[in-house]
Amino acid sequence: MKKGSIVVVNLQNPREKVLGILLEINTAGITIRGIDVHSFNDWANSFLNENNEVVITPSTVFFPMHRVLSCYIDEDSGSVPSFSTQFKMKTSKNLKEILK
Repeated sequence: MKKGSIVVVNLQNPREKVLGILLEINTAGITIRGIDVHSFNDWANSFLNENNEVVITPSTVFFPMHRVLSCYIDEDSGSVPSFSTQFKMKTSKNLKEILK
């Protein structure tokens, strides 16, 4: 995984799933700028608001490695679109550019 990749991180204690851009990964942990996966649709829909009122904003977060269950690249899987593809289809915007 390279810095700047869009990733999904599965966490434990508490269980969370976060979508974001990878800023740093090392033995201590992982730093990403992103949002909780459960907020993804509301966040993407906020870009369609005529008033450009984006209520949910990405945050930069460090997760210690003992919380990380898995981390994978956000990519299409057959006919199932990635979060990046869904975001582009819904908003016509590039997810990576929005998260920078």
